[in-house]
Amino acid sequence: MREDLRGFARLIAQKRDFRKLWISHMISLIGDWLSYIAVAVISVEQGDSALAVGMVLFVHSLPTALMSPIAGPLADRLDRRWLIMGGYLGAALLTVGMWGAAQQKAVWLLQAVLFLRVCLSGVAMTARAASIPALVGREDLRLANALLGLTWSVMFSVGLALGGFATEYLSPSGAILLDAMTFIASALVASTLPALKPQVDTEGTPSVGFTDMKRAWRYVAARPKLMANVLAKTPPIVFNGGAWVTLNLVAGHRLSTLSLAVAIGAMQCVRAVGTGIGPLMPVHILPRDPRVGSLVAFLGMALFVGFDAVWVSAIALALWGIGQGHNWVISTAEIQAATPDHLLGRVTAIDLCLLSLGGAFAAVCAGFVSDTLGDPAAGAWVAFGMAALGWLYCVRLSAGLRPS
Repeated sequence: MREDLRGFARLIAQKRDFRKLWISHMISLIGDWLSYIAVAVISVEQGDSALAVGMVLFVHSLPTALMSPIAGPLADRLDRRWLIMGGYLGAALLTVGMWGAAQQKAVWLLQAVLFLRVCLSGVAMTARAASIPALVGREDLRLANALLGLTWSVMFSVGLALGGFATEYLSPSGAILLDAMTFIASALVASTLPALKPQVDTEGTPSVGFTDMKRAWRYVAARPKLMANVLAKTPPIVFNGGAWVTLNLVAGHRLSTLSLAVAIGAMQCVRAVGTGIGPLMPVHILPRDPRVGSLVAFLGMALFVGFDAVWVSAIALALWGIGQGHNWVISTAEIQAATPDHLLGRVTAIDLCLLSLGGAFAAVCAGFVSDTLGDPAAGAWVAFGMAALGWLYCVRLSAGLRPS
């Protein structure tokens, strides 16, 4: 861990352009989590069902998948700096629209505008991930992604804590308005980045649509180990979709001395701390294999869903975060190292598409099952069954085998 911290300091000090990307990303993350709690609280209080809670994660996730045929080719065709800036500025405008919907307590309108915002964010996210090798070099990919993972964890903790208190003391709409301001600040920082034009390949300039996404998919499918890393995030995200619904439904009960907003924020903070620790764990404790990270995340989520005790919940949330953080960073670095620059936008889009689809539909399914059975944990266990099958498939692929 000490070596990683020294490496982070070196990257921040020596890689000026990466530092700019890192700062803009950090600012936007604070805002993301400010509104995250606000939207969840409005959905719980106004929607009054597990399905309404599941829809929050659905509209946070599905747009990324829907935008992948556009986001991937764009990131391999246009200057990635402009895509990042445009994503931030568009998100700022749409967040103002979310503020108006929150003022009216209009749950479905709020989620509809959030859906559009995440569509834009998906383009920026793909462009940002595809830019990292050009900014740090392939030899520092794991380190750069670990730093971004740690930043996500810290900002997740800070943003959720601020989001819980801002939602409680400023109102949900006030927290959302603060979010809009952070997107503007992020765009200003991103505007100082250099041009980030992708390399050109003999296949020509990629077109926006499914044709060029199929070319990237064929490249991935011909390499089972790369495919295993592209699929690696999806199983834990599927279980996460179900467990996330459970967390929002039980937080007020398990931490009954706190308000709902602060209780959700506190639980998510514990999980967030784990996501930062996971990528920094020594290799003899947690091998650099995303499938191992998935197992740790599965254990944490299962403990959280299965036991009500507060102390068990705290340990479970930490394990949940450690496993997911490790899984995300290691699989992302492996993808970036194994993919040529002219395909990296599209392969990144495939990765984000699959995990977003898995998380979105798992959350909705979990909400429906929990409502039908009257049990806040029931949907999470259904999600776990689906996730376990996906994990077994990835394990077989990582061995270089092609399952029939």
